[in-house]
Amino acid sequence: MEGESDRRCGREDAMSRKPASSHTAQGAGRARLRRVVRSLLRHCLVLSLVMLWSGAVFYPDPRPFVESVSRLRHPPVDRAAVASIADDLPAQYKALEDFALQYVAYVPAWAAYDLPWYFPTVAEVVREKAGDCQARAVFFASLLEAKGLPYTLRYSFDHVWVDYPGKQVTDLEDPATSFVADSGEGWLASLPDRIPVWTILKTRVQYHWTPMPAERKAMILVGAGLIFGYGERRLLRRVACRLGLDGAASAWRTRAGGGGWLRGRRLEW
Repeated sequence: MEGESDRRCGREDAMSRKPASSHTAQGAGRARLRRVVRSLLRHCLVLSLVMLWSGAVFYPDPRPFVESVSRLRHPPVDRAAVASIADDLPAQYKALEDFALQYVAYVPAWAAYDLPWYFPTVAEVVREKAGDCQARAVFFASLLEAKGLPYTLRYSFDHVWVDYPGKQVTDLEDPATSFVADSGEGWLASLPDRIPVWTILKTRVQYHWTPMPAERKAMILVGAGLIFGYGERRLLRRVACRLGLDGAASAWRTRAGGGGWLRGRRLEW
């Protein structure tokens, strides 16, 4: 068995390094190009299937995701939904911001909506009195509109917030990290002056992965592993050959089944 494994690894290495000797140089180049294209298409297909599987686990009903994308593009600021609340508040930026942060308790989307990401309406925020940065931002912006105060909605790679004249800059709410700004006249997109990659990664893990229910995590990992394992089995086999694992696996199969009590037996289920 080990000899067969070595021969198989040798054949795969030879196929990956050179075409058959009967090919001309031009034919060899075309054959190599076809192999590269097929390999790239396979990689893209595996990645697409993993993404589709993840999307199905995250959003069994895709409508909340579609609605959230639309609201991200057109924030659902609604002064009417907060009119009765705003009547009793002063027309001051800081006072309105402090009230919004207190009124909308911060919870991740998994806890509030059982979704990894969701952009709520103002009516939903008022009803739930809880949400993430998007919920707080759209609620605060609605209060400002109800009071007739100008503002700018800003989007970074890990946060959504409301900017206003005199607002204090923080690490999380820094216009230098914003790549989209909306002052009520539509998006103004630009490259940010600063991209804190490590902070973005940590925030995404804390926001999307850590609060995710354990069964969803298991479904993601198992499904992605099966898709990758089957779709990239040739790649995995070549890696195993290079690492010398293929012969060890064959020997284990021989000891576990091929030379033991399973030989000559028919399994019935």
